[in-house]
Amino acid sequence: MSDHSHRSTPGPQPLDPTARETHHPAAREAHHPAADAARHLAAPDTGPASARSRSMFAPLAARGFRRYYLGQTASAFGDSLTPLAVAFAVLHLTGSPVDLGIVVLSTRLPVILLTLLGGAVGDRFSRRTVMLLADLTRFAAHGITAVLLLTGAAHLWMLIVLQLIAGVGAAFFTPAAAGLVTGLAGREHVQAANSLISISRSAASILALGAAGALVALVGPGWAILVDALTFLVSAAFLYRLPIEAGRPRPSGGVLAGIGGGFAEFSRHRWLWMWTIHSALTNVLVVSPILVLGPYVADQHLGGAPAWSAIGIAYAVGGLAGGFAGARWRPGRPVVAALLFFLLMAPLPALLAIPAPLWLLALAAAAAGMEVVVYNVLQTTSIQRHLPEEFVARATSVTMLGALVAAPVGMGLAGPAAALLGSGPVLSAGAVVAVVVTAMSLLVPPVWRIREESG
Repeated sequence: MSDHSHRSTPGPQPLDPTARETHHPAAREAHHPAADAARHLAAPDTGPASARSRSMFAPLAARGFRRYYLGQTASAFGDSLTPLAVAFAVLHLTGSPVDLGIVVLSTRLPVILLTLLGGAVGDRFSRRTVMLLADLTRFAAHGITAVLLLTGAAHLWMLIVLQLIAGVGAAFFTPAAAGLVTGLAGREHVQAANSLISISRSAASILALGAAGALVALVGPGWAILVDALTFLVSAAFLYRLPIEAGRPRPSGGVLAGIGGGFAEFSRHRWLWMWTIHSALTNVLVVSPILVLGPYVADQHLGGAPAWSAIGIAYAVGGLAGGFAGARWRPGRPVVAALLFFLLMAPLPALLAIPAPLWLLALAAAAAGMEVVVYNVLQTTSIQRHLPEEFVARATSVTMLGALVAAPVGMGLAGPAAALLGSGPVLSAGAVVAVVVTAMSLLVPPVWRIREESG
């Protein structure tokens, strides 16, 4: 299972209440160079336009998006291998959970510190080039990690440094990707495109959960990490074959001015502020306690790691279903729909608090996995459709930052809270918070004013 790292999105990414939110120039097919470039990149090969627009597979008709999608599908499989492999690599080296925590933090820290810079760079320079360099950086970091482990030359400090480098690549890749998808798929197909990416990531996670365990057990974590490194190379090869974006408006001033301009644009949209605050609060108080205390409950009451693994697989299956739902469902008020969908997260902490039988927890985990994907698809699509194209990467980086900062804070608080109050009360409180925070968010008028055209 993973946190809502994208609330941002991209895993792992996350407010003017006037009617003009729904009439932003970015939401219309205006005739300007960026729009013309986007239409050119998204031009499909064949097929009637009406049939394409109704199909969840319509974005795959665009050659550029198809190449990007294939590369990201391969990369998603590798991404799902590495967390388990790195965890066991550290435990084999030192056996210390403290050291494992340091290595995990070393992956997240650059993303937290550099995400805003990554968004500004993604809006200023060629997103394809930024993502290509990020993939090559992560290929090098994971490739060297694999070689060190396979040769027995690895030390803890080396893994920390290499995970820091990999985190830098992620900080620049994810914001730029949100903007690139808009150009490759076209604004009318971005929701289907985001859903297809989520489907491939969920399917890859299901396959990788089994493959990672087998690789680590049979040949060692180094080989699993090497596979991940090679998938970054595959992704880079597909990115290299994409056309360089042309005609997209560039921010004025330097990169730091670009960050300021991104904040200024973000602050104009109170619906986006509300959404980001909701993401951050629920990451701290709902999602993080599940990630920290869920394995503890499984170990104490459900039979250990196999039970938590089953819950994780159910979560991934739910995410796969969420991808299909997100591709076909076009709610008239996407912000409201996403917030209501978040209520599917509440049963999982409530049932863990009891704890309920494993089959019931698996059903709740599947609902939670579906919620995460639909929530993130609607959030990403709303940013891509209702903000100017030249601000998409920076707005994505701000929503990502809220979620990325919140997740480790929540993880750090969950353990001490459980030691003081017990895991059951902490998890029960998370279920209540999920409902209360969502209800309060729905009382904010701007979230009701973002509307999508029907059809």
